[in-house]
Amino acid sequence: MVEPSQSAFQKVSFEMQAPEPRTKTKLLLCQVIPTYNEVENVPVLVERIENLRENLPFDLMIVVVDDNSSDGTAEKVKELGAKFGNIKLIQRPGLMGLGSAYMDGFAYSISNFNADYVGEMDADLQHPPETLDDMVKRASEGIDVVVASRYIPGGGATDWSLGRRLVSRGANLLTKIFLRVPVKDATSGYRLISQRAINGLFEFQLSSKGYSFQVESLYAYKKLGMTFAEVPYQFEIRRAGETKLNTKEMWRFFRTTVKTGILGLKKKKKEN
Repeated sequence: MVEPSQSAFQKVSFEMQAPEPRTKTKLLLCQVIPTYNEVENVPVLVERIENLRENLPFDLMIVVVDDNSSDGTAEKVKELGAKFGNIKLIQRPGLMGLGSAYMDGFAYSISNFNADYVGEMDADLQHPPETLDDMVKRASEGIDVVVASRYIPGGGATDWSLGRRLVSRGANLLTKIFLRVPVKDATSGYRLISQRAINGLFEFQLSSKGYSFQVESLYAYKKLGMTFAEVPYQFEIRRAGETKLNTKEMWRFFRTTVKTGILGLKKKKKEN
């Protein structure tokens, strides 16, 4: 297990193990899953993902990034890792944000496993793992950024209130106006991303550690000239645990989207 004391997203590197050798008969997908108090959902999610494993055209590794859950999530992940053998756990000292969790998971996946693709997926069962079948098919065609979308034919959301629908539609409209990314569901956090797109993402100075990382990173992929595709999925209701999305995160999303649209993204300064 890996226990970085600080976030790679905060420009502080944590120790990486030597890349693990593997026979590259298939491309490798490292599915990164951030967690915070998801002990009820994680076993169900992992079982559903593992049920897909043999039929996927990619090899599959699950990388869980846990922000010091108080409900035993990390311990449950360790149990699942012993059972399945393809699960890695990054333990962080506290709540450090969704965006930084993904950046740590991406860095770990590329550095340790030379992953061909990395994935984003929520731990709360709102992203049905079965959609990975269609996502991996598009990735295997060489698409750099595959987004599971609620806003193309076949996609949608289960049991959303009018307020939730308005918030989601408004966020996507804001992103369309300011960032003009080539997808209809820019706020989707269910994605597969190629290694070259991730390596390009590391070159940018991203400001967001929270949910607005999703649109900021999409903008970076667009600027890098990556290819995009969307596949439909049905966003499911949370059955256990509590949502981490709040008014503060919504404000950060608005601010980051507008700022990025106006000022763009800066590249990191290269070290001599």
